[in-house]
Amino acid sequence: MPRTEHDTVRTSRRTRRIGAASAAAVLGLVAFVVPTLTATGGAAHADTTTGQSSASGAAAGADCSAGRVLTMVAHADDDLLFSGTELRADVDAGKCVRSVVVTAGDAGKPAWYWQAREDGLMASYAEIAGVDADWTTGQVVVAGKTLRTETLATHPELSLVFLELPDGNIDGSGFAATDDESLEKLYEGHIPTMHTVDGASQPTSYSLTSLRATFAGLVTGYAPTEIHTLDHGGTYGDGDHSDHHTVAYLADEAQATYTAAHTFTGYLGYPIANRPANLSAAQTAAKAAAFFAYAAYDGETCGSTSACASRPEGSWLSRQYAVGSSAEPPTDPTDPTDPLPAQGTDVTAGATVTASAENPADGQTAVKAVDGVVSGYPDAPTAEWAAPWGGVGTWIQLGWAAGTTLHEIDLADRPNGDDQVTGGTLTFSDGSSVAVPSLDNGGAVQRVTFSARQVSWVRFTVGSVSGTTRNVGLAEIRAFRPADTTPTPTPTPTPTPTPTPTPTPTPTPTLSDVTGSATPTAAWDDQSTGQTVAKAVDGVVSGYPDNTTAEWAAPWGRTGVWIQLDWAASQRLGRIVLHDRPNSADQVTSGTLTFSDGSQVAVGTLPNGGDALTVDFTPRDVTWVRFTVTGVSDSTGNVGLSEIRAWTTG
Repeated sequence: MPRTEHDTVRTSRRTRRIGAASAAAVLGLVAFVVPTLTATGGAAHADTTTGQSSASGAAAGADCSAGRVLTMVAHADDDLLFSGTELRADVDAGKCVRSVVVTAGDAGKPAWYWQAREDGLMASYAEIAGVDADWTTGQVVVAGKTLRTETLATHPELSLVFLELPDGNIDGSGFAATDDESLEKLYEGHIPTMHTVDGASQPTSYSLTSLRATFAGLVTGYAPTEIHTLDHGGTYGDGDHSDHHTVAYLADEAQATYTAAHTFTGYLGYPIANRPANLSAAQTAAKAAAFFAYAAYDGETCGSTSACASRPEGSWLSRQYAVGSSAEPPTDPTDPTDPLPAQGTDVTAGATVTASAENPADGQTAVKAVDGVVSGYPDAPTAEWAAPWGGVGTWIQLGWAAGTTLHEIDLADRPNGDDQVTGGTLTFSDGSSVAVPSLDNGGAVQRVTFSARQVSWVRFTVGSVSGTTRNVGLAEIRAFRPADTTPTPTPTPTPTPTPTPTPTPTPTPTLSDVTGSATPTAAWDDQSTGQTVAKAVDGVVSGYPDNTTAEWAAPWGRTGVWIQLDWAASQRLGRIVLHDRPNSADQVTSGTLTFSDGSQVAVGTLPNGGDALTVDFTPRDVTWVRFTVTGVSDSTGNVGLSEIRAWTTG
């Protein structure tokens, strides 16, 4: 794009936004003033006259001999989170990169929010290129639509195009502030047109036909050798953002009609959190640096490793998966190693292994914890057991039909740097238990010895995890009997510690609701939307779509998510009532109630419409109860509850 006397370096856009916003918005933006996008060696300009550009061609001085990459994404942070490693590699290789951002990513918020996100993307691209964030504003005319462009003046091989259509919300329902418009609704024919957000650089509207023409024009005009987008292989409601899929579908259609030689790659979005981390420490750090440069402008996300540790971004930063790729990390597995020398006779091979959750999609099933291979990600991902999104309360169990005598259990944690068990409990069929200390984070075997006992099963339950843990599991678990003993059949194996809930009896006057005196905590919640843990005990049985702020939700949470009620004084609990989130996509299909006395009660499927599931059990005196999700529907993306109530018996 050749510069003209009408082009200007975009240096103070946020300053002008503050001047046009309300006083409250001004105060809200103070935290975003630094770092700023400024002209090298000069003061910020006051005007933003823009120049014209053709759709093709990079800025004057740009060298595209290494290739041209066109990236088409839905939101300002999408390529940073889901293809950030590839983006940096393309820039490092000297390729020209143009990224098209289709929505404003407004989330129904005012212009100051989404405009700051655009500035954050520009700051991030400058960080990747290693230059000052000096940007030149221009225009491209594509299929009759005038679009704003930004070209990095200090590295003209990088440019951005903004369409500024409304964010459609994760489920495609849209936001009231933008008349509930969404790309999914447009693509599915539910609305005839979409309109750019208020404050857009180039206000206009799009039909599906004109939006398709714009995508096609952007592709042919830029003449890319590579086209990147989001998940074009997934479907609406699969846990990814609705906008991600629609943009990817449109990009796929556009590249299919583009006749020049090119490659086409889609990158998976939110669901990569359920796959093993597959980026090296250096790749993760570089990806995080670019994202944190962006995050300084987005108050709704996390801006540091510690801040992201409890959010989905923390998982996304260590992962990148192309559509259709396997879950195998890029490194080659090493030769498996044997466990430490056994003390006694190893009886693991004769056991049946079960677990609260596993990851069959990536081969990280419960049986991999007893395969004799002490390894896992990053060296041999399919040699370990992993429970996606599992944490405290996750369990694995070994059972022997004829019984056995045990005096030792060996445990090896998943060997990656993020996921670590810091404490747990071994529970045996005879009712006894043994505490387990923190497991070595590198996967070294932790040997736990105890007095010999005759049992039919042993269960290891995770009691605590590190702050970075997202997918708890084990590389290996081995069970040993003393060398001088032989397995002794038990005539009647003791039942497992998960009793079956009794049929719901008719409530009696002796039952009292003690939820109001409990302190609720949860694995995590969504404070940005008001779907906090406190909403699960507010007495209101409702939630999205009728009353979003009346429910507790854990963004991108699935199995392993928990909610807990604590009492200062002991309570004799005999009933827990659970109400699922009432939307049709998110459903808990199984769970476990764990009590402070160590006992547990299994929970079945919660009604998907939010109706009550009453779980009655033998009364017990406890100071806390925790409900842990162990199973969810395939469509679940954000597990939670609309309500949980606890009842005592008189």
